[in-house]
Amino acid sequence: MKVTWIGQSGYILKSGSTEIMLDPYLSDAVNMLENRPRLVSAPIKPEDIHAGAVICTHNHTDHLDTYSAALMPENTHFITTAEGRDALYAVGRKNVSVLFEGDSISVGDFEITAVYAKHTAEAFGAVIRAEGKTLYFSGDTLFDSRLFEISRFKPDIAFICINGKLGNMNVKEAVITAGKIGAAINIPNHYGMFATNTEDPHRFADFVIGGTVLEFNREYDF
Repeated sequence: MKVTWIGQSGYILKSGSTEIMLDPYLSDAVNMLENRPRLVSAPIKPEDIHAGAVICTHNHTDHLDTYSAALMPENTHFITTAEGRDALYAVGRKNVSVLFEGDSISVGDFEITAVYAKHTAEAFGAVIRAEGKTLYFSGDTLFDSRLFEISRFKPDIAFICINGKLGNMNVKEAVITAGKIGAAINIPNHYGMFATNTEDPHRFADFVIGGTVLEFNREYDF
């Protein structure tokens, strides 16, 4: 499986002939709305996306970017929360599937399961399976012992938020969570996009099993 980090909590996943995207933030909308400019340029234009699905874990602009969604090809399939569906409908996107905790959906080679997340908006994490690998993406979540139950999925790789602001666990909490979930590889995310909301990823990666910091917009083969 090929994985590319495209900033914040955004990823491109490829398996066989299937490509999916997770939480792509491709505009500068947070700057327009909140005066918080991007620190890195968007690596892809929304109109050039041809993914089998775009997963948006919750309705916050850096995860569900309606400015970009409105520019994606008309048939783009979005997978999100009920709140996210309403935001996408408002910009004319109608191919939307809603997941609640425990729900699963298949997209080509990928099986996607919504799992628990505790955030300031309706949100889910995602367990994604393909090629015999299981990946866990926390999305945005506060620290909660219910996250430890994700260990039952036996993820090979965990992608965990670390920034400690705006409804996310901090580095210390992320290290504890990673240990409880038990993935062999642990990757920090949700940093490096906004100067006011970032963290040093090595403060996480250096203290967990298999801690790995991904380079921006580089494709990895896991």
